[in-house]
Amino acid sequence: MILGKAGLDPRVVKFFLNYLVGRRTQYFWNNFSFSFFNVDVGVGQGLALYPILSAIYLASFLYILEKHLKILKIPIFILFFVDSGLLVA
Repeated sequence: MILGKAGLDPRVVKFFLNYLVGRRTQYFWNNFSFSFFNVDVGVGQGLALYPILSAIYLASFLYILEKHLKILKIPIFILFFVDSGLLVA
């Protein structure tokens, strides 16, 4: 939905949909392993397109957040990298 609203071509949106849906993951802790389970939401870390998708998703959220805080006259400074960020308000 975010990619479509950002104006990307429907074929690109469909590519990302197919890329993200139908994924599975499994967790390990010491010698114990959990069963596989479906992960159809979010962007998995370690995926080749993780940096691009994270930036697109975060940009929308941060834009809305900054807009609302400025309306409330709360000074804000936002600095984000691919997997970490700093928000000062």
